[in-house]
Amino acid sequence: MNLKLVIFDMDGLVVDSEKIYFAANQRAAKKLGMQYSMDYYQRFIGSGNDLMYSEMSRDYGSKELISEFIRLSKQQVFNVVKEEGIPLKKGFLELAAYLRDAKIPSILASSNDRIAIDYFLETASIGQYFSKIVSANDVTNAKPNPEIFEHAWKASGLSSKNETVILEDSYNGVYAANNAHIPVIMVPDLIQPTKEVAARTQAVLGNLNEVKSYLEK
Repeated sequence: MNLKLVIFDMDGLVVDSEKIYFAANQRAAKKLGMQYSMDYYQRFIGSGNDLMYSEMSRDYGSKELISEFIRLSKQQVFNVVKEEGIPLKKGFLELAAYLRDAKIPSILASSNDRIAIDYFLETASIGQYFSKIVSANDVTNAKPNPEIFEHAWKASGLSSKNETVILEDSYNGVYAANNAHIPVIMVPDLIQPTKEVAARTQAVLGNLNEVKSYLEK
């Protein structure tokens, strides 16, 4: 591969944020008297708020309750980060330094909103590694729709998608990359891939240090 661009997902790939979101959701659920488990949380990883709102409203029987749950959860995310910080995923700094030295630009394409993205990048002091940021505010459709990756790739000005690789941790992210016809490497976070999902990737690797070694070959 003549690599000219890397598109990063953020949550669960660059920053170890899924645990933060789950903690925030648990705090919100407790305030509202809702039962809420890790298994249930994992259903919505990488899918965006619209799908979560729709399915949770059906499951809990109240759109008003879920609207308040989402509002409180977003509020609690900032509290959790203030209290506990936001750790980077293993190998990110090494991979980011390698790409910078190789003059391969990196674009962040996250289903999160821009306010949260900026807060995470600033808190973790890693914003300088990304030439562009594409957020949920820039697109209409969430993953597995390819819109966010199409937007990121077009922003690069490249002529071939085969010169790009997407790094993702979620099923929906892999599907979105496939739908955008851009090669994807999966670095699983909380959920390991099925054989079917793994077959849709260039590789399934354990952490971003392994991605660095893979790209160097």
